[in-house]
Amino acid sequence: MQEIRKFLDKDGNEITLRPAEPEDFAGIIRTVRSTSLERSYVLMELYAKNAESEKQYISGIDRQNNLLLAAITNGSVIGCLAAIRADSGKRPQTAHILDIGIHILENYRGLGIGSRMLEYTIDWAQERGFKKLAACIFTTNKRSLHLFRKAGFTEECISQKHIRIGHEYIDEMCMVKFLD
Repeated sequence: MQEIRKFLDKDGNEITLRPAEPEDFAGIIRTVRSTSLERSYVLMELYAKNAESEKQYISGIDRQNNLLLAAITNGSVIGCLAAIRADSGKRPQTAHILDIGIHILENYRGLGIGSRMLEYTIDWAQERGFKKLAACIFTTNKRSLHLFRKAGFTEECISQKHIRIGHEYIDEMCMVKFLD
């Protein structure tokens, strides 16, 4: 598999996909924080809190079993995807599963970047022998649900009233894709 992939998005921007490096920390923090403000989509208050912890996380990631993918244009991180072995790889019973989370800056959504990030991740996971990809998405996040369906993910279950945001309870859909 090509570790670095380049393509043009629907607006003609050249996008580079590659595993994240420690120097990407600021862009990853910016990307994750931008989506965490959209509280009906994602809750990320505990992640990407500061530069040092993010650099350490990126440096220490087990790259054989986990993927932190950066989407870059014009030298800036505009998206990131984390594919992390279930249960941090501590349970052999779930070691075949990758849990996926994706973040893309608002101005770059709908341009085909998320689809390309998922394609990259699927190739990466197949190469390493993973059998199941899983993503849990708030049902209010219609765009992400569509993105994952388009990539061949199907609904596995819905956790009803899984999270409370303000006074509203939101369901979470778990979507999966099985790999051969």
